This record gives sequence, C-alpha cells and structure tokens, in this order.
Amino acid sequence: MSGVVCLQGGREFTADCDEMDQKVLATSGASRVHVLAGAARIGSDHDGATKRALDHYGRLGVAGIGVPDARVDRNGALASLSALDPMQDLVVLPGGSPSSLLDVLVSGDGRVGALVVAHHRAGGAISGASAGAMVLCTSMARPDRSGDVVDGLGLVDGLALPHWTMNSDRAWDVGELALWGLPECGGALITGDDDAIGVGRGAAARRLDGNWTPLGRVNQWGDPPCTSFVRLGS
Repeated sequence: MSGVVCLQGGREFTADCDEMDQKVLATSGASRVHVLAGAARIGSDHDGATKRALDHYGRLGVAGIGVPDARVDRNGALASLSALDPMQDLVVLPGGSPSSLLDVLVSGDGRVGALVVAHHRAGGAISGASAGAMVLCTSMARPDRSGDVVDGLGLVDGLALPHWTMNSDRAWDVGELALWGLPECGGALITGDDDAIGVGRGAAARRLDGNWTPLGRVNQWGDPPCTSFVRLGS
C-alpha cells in the first residue's frame, strides 16, 4: 500500500499549520522528517527553508534531517534519501519555485525523484506545501516559467492549485484537468486507500468533471465524520 500524502496550500511551518501537520504525523505514524527544500534557491534560501521546517517539526516534538541540496551535493542527497525508512520517515517538500523543485527531482538520471517515489510506494509518508504539493501530482502547472502544464511525479491524480480560494482557479489555464484547491495553512490528506479529507485551515476542495466538491473535515476528536471522505476517481 502506498503511503499517506498531504497536499498543502502554502504558508507552511507556521502555528496555523500545527493541527494539520500533527494530523499528518498521527495518520502516517511518522516519527522523523526529512526536509527536501529543492524549491528554494541555492545557498541561504535553501538552508533557511530547511531550518524553518526542522524548527517547526521540532516544536511539534519530531526530530528532523535536512536533505543536502542535490544541486550542490548530489551524492549527499542521494545518500540521505536512500536511508529513508517508510515505517518512520515523513518526507517534507517546502514551497518555492515549482519548476526548480521539479528540476531537482527529475534532472539527470532522475534518481532524486525516483527515491521519493519509491519511499511513497513502500508506504512512506510525504507532505508537500505549495510547490511541494504541485510536483506530487500527475500534472503540474509552471507559472514561474512558461505557464505550461507538465508531468509531475504522479503520486496523486490531478493538478494542485496552492494558495487557493473558491474560484481562484480561473486564473489558471489548465482546461478540464482534475484539480485540488488548496488553501493556505490547509489542504488535502490522501490515504493509502485513495480517500481524501480536508485538513488544516480554510476549505480545501476537489474538482472532478468540472464540478467542485468541498473536502470534509475531521471533528474535534480527530475522527472523520462519515460524510468526510471524497473517493478519488468517483
């Protein structure tokens, strides 16, 4: 069974994301995070994004490891990702440039992305915010470059719209693709059973066949009410 995936809309690693990230950790059973900040610029931007993620999860009581920047230390990145344990590790992909992150994952022989995909297929959890959510889907828009739609890693069907509010997809030229509407500090938690539930702040939604369906919410005890799940592909 493939692992849990969380698609987040953005403004990650803030206090408003605590409940969502705690839900991801509890659902996946992860006890450690590996932060792959390939959407950030090389140097201080990458290091800062990694530190913010590690500080955030540390505040939630979870230890973390920063994956070396594959653009600078490819062997180090590959070694770090090769050591992933699907039983305990959550891979975290912070936001930034979706095109830069995709380049990191698929450039050269594509081994960086292949290790992320292998982790997921082995049951490991992955959480991506903004650009990090975009690359996890089958399709990905590149507003930071040509604006075209390209293939993502394909872990989740559809295309993710980060920083989303109702009707904000009108600015995206993506045709009739299945879409995930992801609000800031909120998003969609997708389980290995291919069900999706809304988590965090805002109102996440799913567009299938041109129709938007809000994702249900977990209740105050952390259990989903019976109407909360949206079955993917239905």
